[in-house]
Amino acid sequence: MDTQHKYTVEEVLEIYSSLEVKDQELIKNKLLISESDFERLVKEDFIKYDATFKALA
Repeated sequence: MDTQHKYTVEEVLEIYSSLEVKDQELIKNKLLISESDFERLVKEDFIKYDATFKALA
C-alpha cells in the first residue's frame, strides 16, 4: 500500500477481500466493531458499489 495515496472505500474493500482470513480477523478486531456489524457494513458496501466493481473489472 502506498502511504501517499488516498484510498477509496472500493479500494479498501477490494484490498480487504483479497487478504487471508487471519488478516481479515485482525482488521475486524482492530476496528472494534462487532463481527455482525462489520459483516453487515461490508455487505452493504458491496451491494452499493456492485455496478462500479463490475465496470472496473
